[in-house]
Amino acid sequence: MFILKAKTQLEKAIEKAKKIRPTVKFDCFGRYRVSGSKGGYYTVICRRDNRGIKAVECTCKAGDEGLVCYHAAAALSLHVGLARQRQTA
Repeated sequence: MFILKAKTQLEKAIEKAKKIRPTVKFDCFGRYRVSGSKGGYYTVICRRDNRGIKAVECTCKAGDEGLVCYHAAAALSLHVGLARQRQTA
């Protein structure tokens, strides 16, 4: 899990996601399945903790170590879009 503080911490992961172009599948708001580079899927959870801090979790090896991964970057792009839709509805 990592705490989302600024878009700048995602820059490398965003660039990698653009190159790899993983598939992001919607499970429910805040929970997504993202394809890995060697097949299979990882689960990404985007949420606010009990203090209102934005946190992102990914089940990949990098995510287990608290690093920002391209799976999280790909899922966040969908999550942010869905959150904006919910705000305007």
